[in-house]
Formats: sequence, structure tokens, C-alpha cells
Amino acid sequence: MPKPLDQRSLKALQNVIGYQFVDCNLLKRALTHRSASTEHMERLEFLGDAVLGLVIAEYLHHEFHQYSEGELSRMRAALVRRESLLKVATLWGLADYLHVGEGERHGGRLKAPSIAANAVESIIGAVFEDGGWGAARSLVLAEWRQLLEKTDLDDVRDAKSRLQEFTQGRGWGLPEYRVTDHGVGKTPRFTAVCSVNGELLGKGSGNRKKSAELAAAEKAWEHYRETKGSSLT
Repeated sequence: MPKPLDQRSLKALQNVIGYQFVDCNLLKRALTHRSASTEHMERLEFLGDAVLGLVIAEYLHHEFHQYSEGELSRMRAALVRRESLLKVATLWGLADYLHVGEGERHGGRLKAPSIAANAVESIIGAVFEDGGWGAARSLVLAEWRQLLEKTDLDDVRDAKSRLQEFTQGRGWGLPEYRVTDHGVGKTPRFTAVCSVNGELLGKGSGNRKKSAELAAAEKAWEHYRETKGSSLT
């Protein structure tokens, strides 16, 4: 059986995220995956996703007056995508606090990193429920500060868009994606590979086909960054 969350762990995480809960049951639920209990994170994740999007949208609206609605939408999408959530999850060391079923870990590590990314949203939702808009907004702005300060249109395209522009600009055609594993169980994981000119350059996984392809594209993009360096402009 999955090990339940203890008070020491809950207190430690609250210190990490910089928010003290009035109702710690909200935090417990935000950290509990559906594989471990029927009282799980998904509803709070739904709420946190909306809160995060609104906080980021408000910030961009006030800070980037020169950009159009479409450009702001692209910037927001980049800031709330899985990669950004995983950066925050890593900063918090969130994987160590998650309450998941035995089948979701291997060697003590999460099989699906997307669970940690989803938990960031569920924690934001829990903070909103516990402390309201001000508390949730402060949490998001504090944890996204570095990402927000670096935000610009040149960095908001997702990996597939960046890779496609790069390969087409060099006459190599479109990258090709192939799903190699659809996964099974309560939390299916898709695995995809990315090839350019027949050469396999990236492999990635996710809880959806699209996220797996994006992860594979990111690996391919990293390959080109390592081999081409500053010429990727």
C-alpha cells in the first residue's frame, strides 16, 4: 500500500512553497494521485490550471503593452506548459512528497514526471481554496518570477514549432513523429520518437500523444542546440 503523507512532510513542503495552510487536508489531497486514493488531486488540478492561467494572463496584460492578444496568448501558453510546471516541481522537490500507488514508482522515482507537473497545478488550486486569490497569485508570481522575467516572443514557441521552422529553413522538410507505445493502466503513458531526414533524434513520453510528441521534439531540439550551438537562430 502507498505510504500516507505525514505531518512532518506536509510542514516541510509548506516551508518550501512559502505558504502555510489553514486546512492541511487540502494539501494532502493536492499531493494524492488517483492511483493511491479516491480522494485525489484531479479536481484541485482543474482549479489550479485556471488560477495559474489567470495569474499569468493578468501579469502579461499589465507588463507587455506592446504585444497583441495573439502574441500574449502564445506567451501565456509557453509559461503554463508542462516544461514550466516541471521546472517548478523540481524546484520544490515535489516528487518526494507525492502520494502515489506502488505501480507509479520505480526505484523510488516517478514513472511519469507528468504527475509532478499536475501536482503543481493541484497545489495552486489548494492554495486558492485555502487562502483565496491573493495567496494563490503571490505563490504563482514568486515561483514563476524567473520564467516571467525571461519571457519574450522569441522563446514562446513550443518545441515542435521551433524544430519545424529550423528544419524547413534548412530544406530538410518536416520532422516526423511516431508513437511507439500507448501505455496501459490507470495512467497511460505514450512514447513517441522524432525523426528528421530519416534520422532518429529524439524520444519522449507523456500522458497524451501530443505531450509525448512535444517531449520528443524537445529532445531533438536539444540535439541540434548541442551540435549547432548559437547557429540556431
